[in-house]
Parts: sequence; C-alpha cells; structure tokens
Amino acid sequence: MVNTRFLSRELLQYKLRQLGWPGWLGLLLLLVSLLLTLVLVRPQISKLKTLTADINELKTNPNINKLEIKADNQFDIEQRFYALLPQESEANNKVAEILHAATNAGIATNKVEYSSQSLSATLIKNQIRLPVQGGYVQIRQFINTVLNSLPTVALNDISMKRENIGSDLIEANIQFTMYLRKRHE
Repeated sequence: MVNTRFLSRELLQYKLRQLGWPGWLGLLLLLVSLLLTLVLVRPQISKLKTLTADINELKTNPNINKLEIKADNQFDIEQRFYALLPQESEANNKVAEILHAATNAGIATNKVEYSSQSLSATLIKNQIRLPVQGGYVQIRQFINTVLNSLPTVALNDISMKRENIGSDLIEANIQFTMYLRKRHE
C-alpha cells in the first residue's frame, strides 16, 4: 500500500524545487499581498462600513447628534485674554518702560504724548507718540525691544526724516498703541 499523504508531500517538494527563484519570488509576493490585505485593508473596510451606517443614521434622524454649547468659565477665551492685559493703573509704568528702552538704545526723546480711549467696558487703548532722534539702527533696536518686552503694545505709525544724505541722525515720530484692562471696583 502506498501512503498518499507521503506521496503528496514529495510531489509538493518536487514542484517547489522546480519553481526556481522567480517562482519563489512570486509566492513570496503573493503571501505578502495576502498579509497586507488582512492587516491593512480589512480594518479600513470595517471602518468604512461603520461610517456609512453612521451617515445613514444621521440622514434618517438629523437631530441625533446635536451638541449643546454651554458657557464654561474655565474655558472662556475672552476672560483669559483680558486677564493677560495689564491694568489701567500700570499705564505709567509701561510708558516708563518704553522710555527706559529708548534710553538704553541711545535715543533722545524730546517729549511723550499719550491719549487714552475706552474701547469697551473692559478695554482701554492708550496711544503713545514719541518724537525721537537717533541712528536708524538705534531706532530699529528700540522698536524691537519695546515690541518684544511689552506684548500688549503695537506699533501703529512711524515716520522718519533725515536733514541731509550725509547725516547719521534721523528724526522719527513713533506711535505705539498700548492695550489695557479697566479696573473692576
């Protein structure tokens, strides 16, 4: 009696030896594609089916997933913004910081003009005008220092004038805007 199981095993080994490297490569690619199908494609197909079912459910009942928006004080962005602004009482200290930055940059300031304007119940806008004299590099360093050290200050306007081409001295009018928070009493 001949064992058919043994014969089929020998026949399989014989056929595999006849394949050569191109046959082995083909079998390997076939095996890799089957593994990729099982690992990558099947989960995506199941996700697609669940998303399609969700879309169909939303089409039949559009009110199913409505969110209720509640005001939460912990995540109130407006309150957090106003908390970052300096108080109205700190305006003079901030102007002094601007003047100190001008002195450190070697710029001569003749005078300081500033006006205050209320923008809302909690926000004040101070406009600060500085006529200064100095070199271009000094003026630029001064502006950079102010904008980097005082994040609630914005540069609104700058105009520069030089008496003649050979002069290093520039006369500039700089206008900053400082945003402040009103005091809550």
